[in-house]
Amino acid sequence: MTVATPTDRTRSALVHRDIALVIDDDDQVLRLVKRVLERAGFECVTVNDGSTAHEAAVEWRPDIILLDLMLGDTTGDQIMAELREDFRTRLIPVVFLTVRDSLKDKVEHLLSGADDYVTKPFVPEELVARLRAVMSRSTTTRGLSPLTGMSGNSDILREISRRLAQGQRFAVLYPDIDSFKSYNDHYGFLRGDDVIKTLATIILEVLEENHSAQHFAGHVGGDDFVVLTEPSMAEMIATEITKRFDEAIPALYDPIDRDRGWIESEERSGSMLRPPLVSVSIGIVIAEPGSYGSAAAVAARASEVKGVAKRMPGSKWVLDRRRPPERFS
Repeated sequence: MTVATPTDRTRSALVHRDIALVIDDDDQVLRLVKRVLERAGFECVTVNDGSTAHEAAVEWRPDIILLDLMLGDTTGDQIMAELREDFRTRLIPVVFLTVRDSLKDKVEHLLSGADDYVTKPFVPEELVARLRAVMSRSTTTRGLSPLTGMSGNSDILREISRRLAQGQRFAVLYPDIDSFKSYNDHYGFLRGDDVIKTLATIILEVLEENHSAQHFAGHVGGDDFVVLTEPSMAEMIATEITKRFDEAIPALYDPIDRDRGWIESEERSGSMLRPPLVSVSIGIVIAEPGSYGSAAAVAARASEVKGVAKRMPGSKWVLDRRRPPERFS
């Protein structure tokens, strides 16, 4: 396998460059596409071996994937199926690149899940325009969080509804950041965004390191997240999220605030408060088959349990150990 990567893997916080992953077994095509996309402002990662395409997508988390349909021993359809089955890559838009240009081929592959279709030889300006259009459309139609890139509220409710309809038994974790408003008011929304992105990164890292086909993670909005997983893994995942969050958070405070363990926050009434360093509270609910009539009911129960956790100091999780409700709707 050959992987050609950008010289700097770290995305600048000031100048964001979208990452395109290009997968093709023709090195000449890879060089041409890389040159075109880099001139258009993309960072470009190229892979010439279909067997490692999924691995590259997980590692790089590109904003878009340009995928050749025929890749020696594998096909673009097979690779796309792998991408769509993995919670880490299922939302990345995929554009097929191929010499086939019949209407039948285009319709077939678009119906299989591709976001668009570009034929070889391609016009550079059209290729760039199509990729940009797909990225913009994908962000809008899939309801992704613009801050974290994670599934948004509509996708979360849809995924819970799907699992309920299939009679699955699954765990719902509802992480929420404590004292976030005080931090945001004190340091400003840009640094507040860093706290939210820190939690998002930790959630994804924990799920990646403890892989399961049942994993799903979404960003409800603000400082609220939802994680779906196997019931047997719920407590371990919650413990790891709280532990890593507490380890990461002190670095997001100014030294004086970090050392004393609190910030000064003024209420609208003029009184002064001293909220502690932010922490994370997680409510956990086990959705038993037939116990919930809707995704909204599951969310309401998880929110209730999260509220119990938030009444306790520091980072913590609470598991709802009550009997499952009788068709709670």
